[in-house]
Amino acid sequence: MSRLLDTRLAALVDELAGRYSETLTLDWLRAIWQSDRWSDYTAFRRTAEYCAEELRRLGAEDVEIVPCPADGRTRMQAWVMPLAWEAGEAVLRVTEPAQEVLCDRSKEPLSCCMWSEPTPPGGARGRLVIVDDPGEVGAEQRRSLRGAFILTSKPGRGPMKVFAHEVGAAAVVSHHVAHEERHPEALGWSNGWSDAADGWALKASDCRMTGFQVSPPVGKRLREMIARGPVTCEARVGGRVGEGTLPVVTAVLPGESDEEILLTGHLQEIGADDNASGCAAMMECMRLMASMPRPRRRVRLLLTSECYGSYAFYTQRGTLLPRTVAGANLDCIGETETAERPAQWSRSSEAYPSAVDSLFRAAMRLTKHLPGALPAQSRPHALSDSALCDPAAAAPVVCFMKAPWHWHCLLDDWSGIDPGAVRRATVATAAYTRWLAEASPEDADALAETAAGEALADAPTGDDLTPQRRAFFTDRARARVLWTKRLGARRAEAAAAKLPALDLASLVTAKDGGDDERRTVPVRRFWGAATFDGIAQADRDGFADPRWNMPYVTACYWADGRRTVAEIAALVRAEFDKPMPDLLRFFGVLERGGLVALTAK
Repeated sequence: MSRLLDTRLAALVDELAGRYSETLTLDWLRAIWQSDRWSDYTAFRRTAEYCAEELRRLGAEDVEIVPCPADGRTRMQAWVMPLAWEAGEAVLRVTEPAQEVLCDRSKEPLSCCMWSEPTPPGGARGRLVIVDDPGEVGAEQRRSLRGAFILTSKPGRGPMKVFAHEVGAAAVVSHHVAHEERHPEALGWSNGWSDAADGWALKASDCRMTGFQVSPPVGKRLREMIARGPVTCEARVGGRVGEGTLPVVTAVLPGESDEEILLTGHLQEIGADDNASGCAAMMECMRLMASMPRPRRRVRLLLTSECYGSYAFYTQRGTLLPRTVAGANLDCIGETETAERPAQWSRSSEAYPSAVDSLFRAAMRLTKHLPGALPAQSRPHALSDSALCDPAAAAPVVCFMKAPWHWHCLLDDWSGIDPGAVRRATVATAAYTRWLAEASPEDADALAETAAGEALADAPTGDDLTPQRRAFFTDRARARVLWTKRLGARRAEAAAAKLPALDLASLVTAKDGGDDERRTVPVRRFWGAATFDGIAQADRDGFADPRWNMPYVTACYWADGRRTVAEIAALVRAEFDKPMPDLLRFFGVLERGGLVALTAK
């Protein structure tokens, strides 16, 4: 660690920790959670308006609520934007053999699936029937399911929703909850309504269906009732599914230049931890920095709908991307730190590595003295609103994210928030952000020396890696050091001198493909994670949607219009120790979707 970097960053940590307001931060967190947990576009607008007003009050400038299309058709990079959903009444009850209300959205918003289709004006009434595997349902039984309510242990979205639509069912009633072994009595949240199991939001091309969520114990009890005799349900669902807008909140702290440091994270989910915690922490970061002298670079805050909002914002305002130097993405930062589940953050991508990893590591180390803080765990690049790490976007973003123990369920509530964890994440992120906003060429040189020193000290030895993989990661460490030139470093080349560059040709082997792979060059028409939104199932060649599959996401990052498929496969194999023999077919699917062009070398 460079003494200059350590001294400057430690001074920022001390100042910011001393001025941190737990009261304000937790007030924002609670208000965001209480609004967004209602999880429809009315709630999203309300939350956006609240955050925008609070940002004006704390001294931010250029505060805007940017409307992004929510029409189910518009493609932002590789992502098709969702349809809007304005929820209304949503009640599910058993009427026979006894009267019982199972779901009432006015009392528990998670009980109605997002994008649930309204029922006819008089409601819907039908038998409750168990279906856990649509493939086992014969033709005669399929015909009998028209107008029925389908009770299932599977997620209501994806194949189950499509099956229910095909047979003319009235609704899907799911008692699925993610990680049921952790919370067997919790009510799960259905935040997706795509036709594809690996899709997400409802698009215009997806089928419509009414959906409800019940807890596993309620699901078990309903199954026992069905075993004893016929069960009849009735549902009334109002609201509207259609075109609208998705609000994205942005605000700026001015700097001496138009270069920007980004703070980003998502609103519009139901959890106190996921992600009211990250949004409140970033608002406190802005408050802490608003009273400090104007730095070299601006700081931009972006509160989005996860992924959809960040792709839409930077697609609509593409001139901001070249000015974005680096940033941090805060997503789920409020859970207590333990030895088994420490604070976690993800580094920049190996396709576009940056010394901001060393800077954030230092910020986490320098906040370890705060109450409740433990050594943090760094992880490889992972996606939330951090796809700007793609070299085609060229804005390295570290991601502070530990998925909550009670992920996407009713138990992600106020009781799970640890004020000490929120404070540590806020102070570390504010110090990191302010350092980047202030950084001079001398500071950048200090960061380059730190990144180079870490690479040399942590270089794998012996049998830890094959020689090829060792050469790959050494080259990536070199690129991290050289990135500091983006901040004006003058000694980056000298600092990187002991880290040899990779000869890409030496990395390619027969594992990476034959003649076709060696002479085919994919030319991308998007940045960020690829999706199969808008690509018919029949045209996917057996591939699952790649949006969360990091080897395939990274393969797209490496596709710069010059590298061949074989070279890309070799780079992915070196990082993940995973051959990619089907990569040419994968890029073929993206070509059919209009996302890449395959050209001959």
